[in-house]
Amino acid sequence: MKTGRNLILLLLALHCAGSSLSAQELVAGADFATRFDNREYSGNAFSPSETFFSARLTPEFGVQWDGRNRLMIAVDLWQDFGDGSKFLTDAKPQIYYTFSAPRVTASAGIFPRTQLLGSYSEAFFSSDVVFYDNLISGVLANYHSPRGYVEFALDWEGMRTTKTREKFRILSAGEYWGARLYGGYAFSMLHYAKSANETPDEGVVDYFLVNPYAGVRFHAFFDFDLRLGYLQSVQRDRRIGQSWSPKGGEFLFSMSRWGLSLRNHLYLGQNLMPMWGTYGSTVYTGSPFYGTTKHVYNKTSIDYERLFFHDTLGIKAGFVFHYDGVGVGVQQLLTVSVKLEKIVYKARK
Repeated sequence: MKTGRNLILLLLALHCAGSSLSAQELVAGADFATRFDNREYSGNAFSPSETFFSARLTPEFGVQWDGRNRLMIAVDLWQDFGDGSKFLTDAKPQIYYTFSAPRVTASAGIFPRTQLLGSYSEAFFSSDVVFYDNLISGVLANYHSPRGYVEFALDWEGMRTTKTREKFRILSAGEYWGARLYGGYAFSMLHYAKSANETPDEGVVDYFLVNPYAGVRFHAFFDFDLRLGYLQSVQRDRRIGQSWSPKGGEFLFSMSRWGLSLRNHLYLGQNLMPMWGTYGSTVYTGSPFYGTTKHVYNKTSIDYERLFFHDTLGIKAGFVFHYDGVGVGVQQLLTVSVKLEKIVYKARK
């Protein structure tokens, strides 16, 4: 509570500093998202059947000035449906500064993952990680133009203490497109180290994953997108002195119109998660299906997604079919989101 009061006082002090700032505006808003995710994976080998149903409300408040600077504070209020043991399942703060220019954007602090521009395969981040681990703690910078973008981010995920292990991730992505053809890349480097009270079973892990890709987008009654990519990983567990370099290819196809989409992702290659049995989701944030030992994973989804009321309300629903070389699993998804923001006060010049 004391920290929250100090942050509010900091923002008010910044707002009142009229001699050094111009065109100050106080901004208030709220983001809401709820997600139903039912997974029937009894026929699969790499992920269990389970259901997630949660809601997140993010009230935010801040000050912006000169049309390019914004300082914000917010808090993610989480509730897992059916969890009656707590008033709130979790609460996560957001504190960040953002600079926005026509072609450059930079953020520092704890800010939403949605600020990333990159096209990251689910080998990097699964859909549930994107929803439940929705914050970046660190810095982000990107350059964007009518022809493409490039970005860099540092996400400090773990502070070295007696209870937690040091953990940080470097991300980068870029894409360049022409009239129809496009190409790009995504890159991740994870360093997972020891705690301050290290034990013999704590290893130091280095995990690199790079994904160059090329594709074509065009319209022929439907909007089509076809993309071919290559996934190369280099991984090392210093504790046992062993390293791996699994790789594979990925083909993505989508066709859409009127908010309806048919998408197919086909991965052919090696197990990209050889240390899953030791480190699990502490190292691997991608979909567990990329840990296939059958050299194949296919994901087919049928979705409906639309925005309403001047893009303030978003609805997405769909069915997803997963084939991992062993069997077929079915996933049903429904998300409802609301984004509101308003300038509540504008300082006089």
